[in-house]
Amino acid sequence: MTDLKPAITFIFQSVLITIPGLLTPGPVMAVTIERGTKSPHAGVFVTLGHVAVELPLVVLLFLGLEKFTKEPCLRFILALAGSIFLFYLAWKTFRVRNMTGTPSAGVYSSSFVAGALMTLANPFLLLWWGTIGSVLILRSMELGLAVSVLFYVFHVLSNIIWLYFLSWLSYEGNIVIGRRYRYFVAIICGGILLVFGGYFIITALKIITI
Repeated sequence: MTDLKPAITFIFQSVLITIPGLLTPGPVMAVTIERGTKSPHAGVFVTLGHVAVELPLVVLLFLGLEKFTKEPCLRFILALAGSIFLFYLAWKTFRVRNMTGTPSAGVYSSSFVAGALMTLANPFLLLWWGTIGSVLILRSMELGLAVSVLFYVFHVLSNIIWLYFLSWLSYEGNIVIGRRYRYFVAIICGGILLVFGGYFIITALKIITI
């Protein structure tokens, strides 16, 4: 029983640390809103796609490879590649803003694929897990394997709850307003992708000039 309190405290703290990242606009949030115009459940599948990319990285960090994530050369390549990919997806998003096709039509083949692609295009995933995430992983390991598993489970649940909420809101907006809503969602989401594409290029340049 004496070990239960620090474990609960740690889980609670880890969720609180995750929340600011969830609330910050970014590629995953943008694609969740875009996919939400087609399905209120899109946020769940976007999260699963995100986890499919994130989980292997987390496992590697548990195995002690956190130094690999801090390699400047790797971070530069990821930031540059991510920015180019985001520019491409922004262009695709702008192109489909007037589409009125089936629910499966659009920039991405599925919400799962969309979540995976946006995660791959985001070099800050590597930075977050290589810094803040690594600290949380080390602390969870000190508290035992069960706490480590619970730490990541609650991390994923936080993502699912928030992104599901966003996709549901987006779906309801689409039902009420219709085509005009989809048009503005495409413009806004494409704009977010453009902004982060530019931000990632600036980040890449900063990395090579340090």
